[in-house]
Amino acid sequence: MGSRTFKIDKDPCDTGCNIYKKSKITINTGLTVLVGCNGIGKTTLIRTLQEQLKKDKTPFISFDNLSDGGANARSMAGFRNDFTFLATAAWSSEGENIFMNMTRFAKQITTFVQSNDGYVNEMWIFMDAVDSGYSVDNIEDVKNFIHLILRDYGEKNNIYFIVSANEYEMARNEQCFDVLRGKYRMFRSYDGYRKFILKTREEKNKREYDN
Repeated sequence: MGSRTFKIDKDPCDTGCNIYKKSKITINTGLTVLVGCNGIGKTTLIRTLQEQLKKDKTPFISFDNLSDGGANARSMAGFRNDFTFLATAAWSSEGENIFMNMTRFAKQITTFVQSNDGYVNEMWIFMDAVDSGYSVDNIEDVKNFIHLILRDYGEKNNIYFIVSANEYEMARNEQCFDVLRGKYRMFRSYDGYRKFILKTREEKNKREYDN
């Protein structure tokens, strides 16, 4: 398993309050699920990693369920004259819309990996808030797709899937990255995951109160 080490700013928002405990972190190849309570710094960490990848021209693609999904996805479909997607989305539930958006992004991932296969040292795929509004079976579909890509292309390529999650199903039995402490851990039970999330919430609240 490969890895890459990054230097990060413990206070990236320049508020005088450190949101991370480490100034250097190491990310492993494969699927990494970023974990911690809402507001702990998962999305900020993703943006920090992306900025550093841009600087050294490492290829990456990203999907943010909150900004790339929903009404924004329908607007983009209209811009591309994809009226089939637009019409289907208009009559679909929130969960179905998310699934459609993820299916489209899955196609982009496949193209991205195939076009870079054997030509670059690293490939990075970011998926932010991907499990927001998703059902358990949809989350399993996402995980199965990620592991399929890693199985087919991961042996000869350094592929990094970085996924931010709030639901236990995404984190279950995967290599999870504790954003606050800057280290990996694994969750095999919902109770253990729940206790971890509540603990990070306590630490986040204390951090905000102290500052």
